[in-house]
Amino acid sequence: MNTRKLDREIAAAKAKLERLQDQDSTALPVGDQAKLAGLAGFALAKATRLKSSPAAERAAGKIWSGAIERAAADVGVLESERQQAVAQEAADRRSKKKSGGWF
Repeated sequence: MNTRKLDREIAAAKAKLERLQDQDSTALPVGDQAKLAGLAGFALAKATRLKSSPAAERAAGKIWSGAIERAAADVGVLESERQQAVAQEAADRRSKKKSGGWF
């Protein structure tokens, strides 16, 4: 069983998750990057008038947390797929040994 492709996908997904946790905006999808830029502009405009913008901060927090949750779910799905593939390979080997076939 060759799990290298899944291993590469898992590594890439984990790297993306780590970048999201470090709040690297390049790891966000383009739509979320645009929303985040708009919120930052709004917060900056409010700040120049010496006003706070808690709604913009909450919205930005939701963008980050949503992206992190999606990336973590992707990692979980890929790890589950890998585990299934390994278990299937082991089951196939056991069934071959039981049948006595050497192919």
